Amino acid sequence: MTDRPTVESRTGRLLAFLRHNRDQLVVDAAVLLTWLVVSAALFRWLTLPQWLHYLVLFAGIAVYGKVTPGWERPYRSPP
Repeated sequence: MTDRPTVESRTGRLLAFLRHNRDQLVVDAAVLLTWLVVSAALFRWLTLPQWLHYLVLFAGIAVYGKVTPGWERPYRSPP
């Protein structure tokens, strides 16, 4: 296991987190935005009820969250 550095400032921890997880954040945002647009267009085209769209949208996001790896912290917080 690699020893992660301790980062004192909150701003430094936020920047380190965003830098380390940048690619995964972009992929997650693109996938979720695509899911939102495609499902909205499909439900509008098929004239299905709005409540069903919300249910399908929520279920899709929950499934995506379960099957993708979590984001990592490349640092340790101070004690």
